[in-house]
Amino acid sequence: MIQAAVFDMDGLMFDTERVGRDAWNEVGKAWGFGDLTQVNEQCLGRNKASCREIFHRFFGDKLTLDAVLDAAKPIQRRYYEEHGMPCKKGLRELLQYLKAGGIKIAMATSSDRADAEWNLQKAGLREYFNALICGDMVKRSKPDPDIYLTAARTLGVAPENCIGLEDSRNGILSVRNAEMHPILIPDLVKPDEEMLSAAEVVLSDLGQVIGWLESH
Repeated sequence: MIQAAVFDMDGLMFDTERVGRDAWNEVGKAWGFGDLTQVNEQCLGRNKASCREIFHRFFGDKLTLDAVLDAAKPIQRRYYEEHGMPCKKGLRELLQYLKAGGIKIAMATSSDRADAEWNLQKAGLREYFNALICGDMVKRSKPDPDIYLTAARTLGVAPENCIGLEDSRNGILSVRNAEMHPILIPDLVKPDEEMLSAAEVVLSDLGQVIGWLESH
């Protein structure tokens, strides 16, 4: 019986990965490093410590994650101030359905808590979440199950009674490793065989999760 739903944030709830990728590329080109899409894709779903290692493999000491984040953040924030927080299709309907059904709701995001809170407040969705577990609150990054297991413990629900909603490779592997029900809703990266095999089901948008829940 499903008693809780645990959401990733970037690329799953909000169309922030696309905005972030474009901001990173703007910074990379301005600083003479060109397009940063490849390193951006490898960082999807990972926390800062893990992403710093990826940057070091790509650039050594010539370009750091923190420098790119500092330069990209005002570009992203300007976009959200002008256009609002871009919610993914079906998000509000799913949150309303879960809350009405008494299903607990948590977030498990590799982003820092300050960014997660800002995004939720901007979208007007903070009230739906019983718990926020963020990348700066756990030691091990996705695909390790640490963040999802922490979410389950915080909610007081066994992992096998939780669904984990993800869009990225590292994320869906993290859900599977936590022994939750992994639901994959792809975003920027087309799922490969490893991602597809890790997922219990692949859906095209968050609204379809309602039908899946009603059939289980």
